[in-house]
Amino acid sequence: MERIVVVGAGHLGSVVAGGLVDGMPQAEVVVVEPSAERRASLDGRAEATATYEPRPDDLLVLAIPPQAFDSFAEGLPHGACARATVVSVMAGVRLETLTSALGTDAVLRAMPNLASRVGQSMTVLCPGDQVPADEVDRAKGALSVIGKVLVVRDESLLDAATALAGSGPALVAYLAQSFTDFARAAGFDADGALLLTSQVLRGTADLLSEPGVTPESLYQQAGTPNGTTTEGIATLREHRVGESVRTALEATTERARELAG
Repeated sequence: MERIVVVGAGHLGSVVAGGLVDGMPQAEVVVVEPSAERRASLDGRAEATATYEPRPDDLLVLAIPPQAFDSFAEGLPHGACARATVVSVMAGVRLETLTSALGTDAVLRAMPNLASRVGQSMTVLCPGDQVPADEVDRAKGALSVIGKVLVVRDESLLDAATALAGSGPALVAYLAQSFTDFARAAGFDADGALLLTSQVLRGTADLLSEPGVTPESLYQQAGTPNGTTTEGIATLREHRVGESVRTALEATTERARELAG
């Protein structure tokens, strides 16, 4: 039986573990978490332990804070990860650092996002050069339980992924606040305003998933000469909203680079 070990039962670790239990019932899912309180919060859905007991061919998912990585790596028995495949969801910890600290070339970095808790994450996965194709597929399959997975080979793209996929839900939520504020000002109650906004976002995402549809084709299709949508798009252009969003993403990307060193 395949064994998947999730190290860390914080928000992301517990979401990944829960997704694995539900989505991969054929796998043995183990959560490593020193905190007894956090282990108890798992409600027995996965085997929980305070320390990592290595087994050959583990798929090891590191969902701990980056600042806790050094102590975790130093506490491992010698050669513990030699036959494991390691997937790190720690922001900013480079493949080179993972390889050196864990003593294995079979390392991958992944950047999930907040939507993982509803099974709609956009996860960007980057394997090291020495990771076999079947292990990349194995890691992708495990992360697919929390949403979509995009595999990239250029590690530098993970900084942009941190901005777009990682911070994207928060940036979209910030823009969505303007939608709900408008609806409230127009007379809708809070529940109605949120329903209007969330369903507009959900429907738009589904439309963009259709074959051949792009953001530009969608807003052009929705607009008619002198119509309401055309007026709205023109106002957004006048206020350079698109440029502001790109600037925010560029700033977020640069911050990701700074944090990664």
